[in-house]
Amino acid sequence: MSANLEGNEKLQRFLQLLSDLNHETVDVLRTGDTQILRKMNDTVDEMYAIQHGSKEEEYVAVDEAMQVVYKNFNAIATMMNTNESIFVDNATSGAVKKFLHNIINATVDIVHIYGLA
Repeated sequence: MSANLEGNEKLQRFLQLLSDLNHETVDVLRTGDTQILRKMNDTVDEMYAIQHGSKEEEYVAVDEAMQVVYKNFNAIATMMNTNESIFVDNATSGAVKKFLHNIINATVDIVHIYGLA
């Protein structure tokens, strides 16, 4: 599918959020700064508002990959919220890294679905 961006501000915003999400994910992996997850939450929420339940072809086409993003981000939030310490233990850290890698893979899949790479 080739994404027609011309005049489609909603899709342009979605793709900007996709880029933001990818950068935020990489930043968390690179720095270990879990505070970035708060910004990621806002990004994922806005992407969800645009994409989820939309009947437009460009959003239906990426539904499966976006489900990966939503489910993995929710898993990260659950892991972080159930962590009983102010420090992240090794098991939580490993799981969060795996979920972040799944999110990156899904964002790359979306880029390919739109024919942008």
